Amino acid sequence: MNPYFSTINYPQPKDTMMVMLLPDFQVARSTRDFATGMVMAEYGITSRWTAGFMAEGQKINGLPVTFGGVRVNTYVRVFQRDHLLNFTLYGEYEHLNQAALYKMEVSGFGGEDLSGPLAVARRTPAHTFEQRAIVYHDWGRLNATFNFISETDLESSENNFGYAWGIFRQPAWPAMSMDNSSPDAMTFSNGAMNMSGAPAISTPPALSRQRLGYGIEMMGALGNTSQFGFDWPRQQQYLGPAFSYAISPRLSIQVEPTFGLSGVSDPFVFRVGVAYSINRVAHRIAQVF
Repeated sequence: MNPYFSTINYPQPKDTMMVMLLPDFQVARSTRDFATGMVMAEYGITSRWTAGFMAEGQKINGLPVTFGGVRVNTYVRVFQRDHLLNFTLYGEYEHLNQAALYKMEVSGFGGEDLSGPLAVARRTPAHTFEQRAIVYHDWGRLNATFNFISETDLESSENNFGYAWGIFRQPAWPAMSMDNSSPDAMTFSNGAMNMSGAPAISTPPALSRQRLGYGIEMMGALGNTSQFGFDWPRQQQYLGPAFSYAISPRLSIQVEPTFGLSGVSDPFVFRVGVAYSINRVAHRIAQVF
């Protein structure tokens, strides 16, 4: 399971669906504070190829709930076996509007708080195609991941750039882990099934450090086609500790208090995720019909 909010790494296991609820609360830099939310579903078509769908919205203090739009993504892990750097290619079509405020990534220059009229913003399209080059590696339970992000405005064809990276130590009792040598080799750590040959791990108490994962995540902007690179005062940059807790072999929660580091960043974003995985999806559907 991917432990980050903005940094992407692992594809979903084959025929497994991950459903996530992602509510955020954001302290705005210069306008009203707001809450955002995203519903995400991703499905492992093969052990290396994943496709997903996202829908998002937001609630600005004193204004009505507003639909932000949808995103459709797909990503492929290039190499079958584990390497020093595992390489993944990612693409995402974003059918959003100017009122969309969920921070899946940041790029370009300037802040993203809604300063104009909400009625105008939600009728103004913001259609982009996002690409990511992703590298990651695992040292046992420790993961390090880096994403280079390019967002192409489909109206102007201009590109904005950004990045995201994270370092995370997975829980000792993972809900479901992937054996590093093969994306097809799953380990269910409830003691009932173990296909990778690793010893089964007994279920810990409900409150146990074995269920806790922890790390750090950072995302930020890298300019655009005209000016690439760091220009710290004009770019959003965010950093925060990341935590996950495995409630069951299929259900986990994630929390990340994130802090803005530059003058155009929102001062604080409190991020929450609830993730549930469903295995053998195609088999379950076939049984119904």
